[in-house]
Amino acid sequence: MDTISLLTYYLKLIWAYGSYYMWNLYNLFRDYPFEVRLSAFLTCLWLIMIIVVICEIGRQTLIKERRKNTRKNIYKKYGEGIKRILWDSDISDDLSQSEMISIMGLDQRQVIGKRLLNNFLEKQVFCRMVYDLIIHDYMREGRNKNLHQLMDLFVIQKFLEDDVNYGNNWNKVSAISMLRAFKLYISPWVINKLLENKSKRIRRLAMYSTVRAGSETDLDVFETDFYEKNNCIYDEIMIGYELQRRKKNGMQLPNLALWTTRFNSPDIKCMLVRMMRRFEQREFCPQLRPLFDATHHKKLVEEICRTWGYLQYKDSEDTMSEAFTLQSDDTKVAIMHAIARLRSGKNMKLFTYSYENSSNPHVRFEALRCLYNYGREGRQKLKELELNAEEKDKKFFAFFHNPITLSKIPLDELQIYHQTIETSFY
Repeated sequence: MDTISLLTYYLKLIWAYGSYYMWNLYNLFRDYPFEVRLSAFLTCLWLIMIIVVICEIGRQTLIKERRKNTRKNIYKKYGEGIKRILWDSDISDDLSQSEMISIMGLDQRQVIGKRLLNNFLEKQVFCRMVYDLIIHDYMREGRNKNLHQLMDLFVIQKFLEDDVNYGNNWNKVSAISMLRAFKLYISPWVINKLLENKSKRIRRLAMYSTVRAGSETDLDVFETDFYEKNNCIYDEIMIGYELQRRKKNGMQLPNLALWTTRFNSPDIKCMLVRMMRRFEQREFCPQLRPLFDATHHKKLVEEICRTWGYLQYKDSEDTMSEAFTLQSDDTKVAIMHAIARLRSGKNMKLFTYSYENSSNPHVRFEALRCLYNYGREGRQKLKELELNAEEKDKKFFAFFHNPITLSKIPLDELQIYHQTIETSFY
């Protein structure tokens, strides 16, 4: 008898016994008032619910205990050996599987040709153990080749890919996260299927994986309504991390300036312009000029100016100085900082003009700060302005003589890269 027939038989048996006893119970209370019959029905229903809850609590307790024992056994058997393989300084970064088996203290004759993990639970617990070691307990540089050999030895990649393909959404998210943390190759066929998933989180993870390993033509997955409507700061962190991994693997980075023309959201444009600074894409700076001329978004103009300044794109200086007078105070500060970084000597008068003609104390101080960082000529001009300053303006120059505040006068290095927990393992 097959499984389906056996299951059908037991269901019919349960239904028959249940119907019999329910009918007897109904006949027992049939002649009683309605209130008594209702109370009896609710009491029976409540008892059934209590029995179901108790059974479920017992089942979950047994599962939890089984998982706890499995985790304890897996860690006892493989945990210390895995720590040595991945992090000990006296261990080679290119161990063979036989050497790994020896380090873990296993018998070669009992291991070779046999499965080290016997069932789904053991594989799941093993993956979680390694993942926790990498992400939480040992957040430092490890040995990537040894990690891949370890995954091959325990047949983990196939297990995770099967979970991605056939598991529920919770298992898919967990499996993709582990594949990415273990730096394992993810098939484009698997990724393309996930890009159509209804879960936003799964689609995001699939997009990030595409950015890391996809070709130039594959990266149009971000040019979609889904991404434009659902982008957040987490995307900037993760896309930056994936582009970093792409660069480390020797793959060509996409033209981020070209991406800015394919989105309508100013927030996404700002993110991409910031990432141009992170990956020093100076050759694409001229492509930001049409965007600078066309946009009226204050933050985007500021990010473009910062990028031109950080990447030393000197052809942008005239463009920024011409647009200076029409900008808001915060944008003026961004332009002054960008021009101060270029140090071409052409627009030092812009700082003097800002100090003498602005009514905003913040703009006036930033103009003096840019002069201080503009080289010898800038500091000479700063001294001249101090000599001719009125009494009420002396407070601006006091910062440049106080040893405590003087350390904060240099132009700030913008935080353009976000550390993530995954970057610690190479």
